[in-house]
Amino acid sequence: MSLFRLGSGSYHPSGSILQITALKNVVQIRTATKKVSGSKTNKNDSAGRRLGPKVHEGNFVKPGQIIMRQRGSKIHPGENVKIGIDHTVYAVEPGYVHFYHDPFHPLRKYVGVSLKKNLPLPTPHFAPRVRRFGYELIEDPSEAVKEEQHMSRKEYLYQPKLDELSKAREENKSNLLSKFNEFISKELSLELGAKDLNLTLERYYNVHELVKLKGMSVESAETQTTYNYVHSLKLAKARGDLSSEEFEDSLAHYHDLVDQLSKKITVDATGALTKYLSAEEKASRKDEIIEKLETEYSNRVLSIQDKIFVGDLIATPGVFDVAEREDLAKKYLPLVVPLTVPGSVIENIDARKPPKGVIVQRIFDEATRSTRVVGRPKEVFATQ
Repeated sequence: MSLFRLGSGSYHPSGSILQITALKNVVQIRTATKKVSGSKTNKNDSAGRRLGPKVHEGNFVKPGQIIMRQRGSKIHPGENVKIGIDHTVYAVEPGYVHFYHDPFHPLRKYVGVSLKKNLPLPTPHFAPRVRRFGYELIEDPSEAVKEEQHMSRKEYLYQPKLDELSKAREENKSNLLSKFNEFISKELSLELGAKDLNLTLERYYNVHELVKLKGMSVESAETQTTYNYVHSLKLAKARGDLSSEEFEDSLAHYHDLVDQLSKKITVDATGALTKYLSAEEKASRKDEIIEKLETEYSNRVLSIQDKIFVGDLIATPGVFDVAEREDLAKKYLPLVVPLTVPGSVIENIDARKPPKGVIVQRIFDEATRSTRVVGRPKEVFATQ
């Protein structure tokens, strides 16, 4: 049985407070509550992002100048402008700003840069595109010479280095052409006129550059060199430097000279001149060298003299190309001789006092699943 005390302020078993006044038919109940205080989260207001147009209709802008800042593509990029990742529209050419509608997209509004103030946008669909070349004709000869000799500060400061590199390149070319001339005159005993000799030297110098510096094959380099010379003849004819008859004569003479030289001279993988070898001769020479390498220099530790000899065999002029030379060098001149090669491992060695010319190594033995200390001669390493 629940009890409660009567009075001005009595307690009810539920936790509520009952107040009984003199009016017996009026009862006031006040429940147990707690007032919750609110909090203001946005105490500090952030600054505005300054969105909107930065340059208005008809105003001049420079490349890179911002035209419009926005959230989303409310204004789409038109001619001579680009849009950034935050939808900022900026100019890429100097000109005048124009806001316009494109007939192909009537619901979009565009902004573009017109190269001339009175040039409307958009450009008609089939009209030629207006481009800025940035060149003006200089009538004054002195001003023209001054403009030709003008260079930036970086170019001016780097000029001595450029002159030095150019001088070294010309000296290298002169030495190379003299070697080519000596090879052609002495070893091949070819008698060429001054004009044909210059054509020959220039041709093989260009082939040398394409093979050695560009990494092209000899066949591709020769084809490219022929194409370049024929193209230069066509340009000379177009300029009026050669007549049609002179062009035909020069072209025929060059092809005859190339046919004559291609059966006597070629370029090897290093870019040096060498005697021409037919396909049968080249295949026979390859088989002979590979057989010699396999029988005499395979599966053994090579001395320094043997390594030099094997390298000379692999680099025989006109026989192997670059890829074949790399494959042969990996097989017969490895960076480290495998452990399976006889004489490449010395067992029972004192690691603290190894013999002279022996390098101590720790190797993992697959059979015992353990590490053991062995000695290896210096000859097994390519750097020794």
